[in-house]
Amino acid sequence: MAKLRISSTLNLHSYPKEDVAAYVRAGVAFMKRNGFDAMDFPMGLMKTVQGSGSEIIDAAREASETEGIRFEVCHLPFSTKIGQDAAFDARFSADMLRCMDAAKRLGVDYAVLHPNTTTVPAENFNRQAEYDSVMAHLAPFADYAAKIGVNIVVENMRQVPQHYPVHRFCGTPEELCGIADALGIGVCWDFGHAHINGLKQSEALVYVGNRLKVLHVNDNVAWGDDHVPPFCGTVDWKDAMQGLSAIGFNGLFNYEITAGRHPSDTRDAFAQYLLCEARVIMGFM
Repeated sequence: MAKLRISSTLNLHSYPKEDVAAYVRAGVAFMKRNGFDAMDFPMGLMKTVQGSGSEIIDAAREASETEGIRFEVCHLPFSTKIGQDAAFDARFSADMLRCMDAAKRLGVDYAVLHPNTTTVPAENFNRQAEYDSVMAHLAPFADYAAKIGVNIVVENMRQVPQHYPVHRFCGTPEELCGIADALGIGVCWDFGHAHINGLKQSEALVYVGNRLKVLHVNDNVAWGDDHVPPFCGTVDWKDAMQGLSAIGFNGLFNYEITAGRHPSDTRDAFAQYLLCEARVIMGFM
């Protein structure tokens, strides 16, 4: 199998966020300088500005064209508070639509969204009720995405660690794919989430099959959602890559890594470390 192209979220650089447009421009230059093939746009930046946020998207597009590197994926807003307060739900929906419009203008290939699920005690879990809730929440967004011509994908969820049996809907490939198929959209696979849920990733990925469009590459020790680099946790990367190889995945090797505490002087070296790790991991395919 050909090696995958490597991308990451825009948070690897250290430029301050007081001027968001400048932050985006600096991030694009950083990604190009360090040899990434593509980028993942953080739609959370849209919360920092009023109105449409067009100045941020314009800056991202201009920098992308200047540097010759695209934003090919993005992450749409998410919350675990959906369904608890009507006013919050209305604000969230408006924010979601604004970010989907931004994704269209940015020209991303895929925009990732979360299902509105929470971890519940296994004895209280009602699969049909959870399915109905997720569909009611996501269907309007899927309709809007189709209307404006944005490809959306739904991400696998991780349970919040507890000391008793729990479950979170869309934590299994069967639940995730059931939602994706019903909405007519693809899947984003987060290796860290799957690891926390105790899944054998090769088998899960074979089940997902050609629905898979986006990866969130990160590691943990199967407890918290740490978003550390591969090999800094306990994900079985050989097994995971065998799953990708089995389904012929040829999308982006897309990092979702926490980098906030790295000093600015180490950021370039850290980016090179991630690129090196990606190449080693792809050797398992």
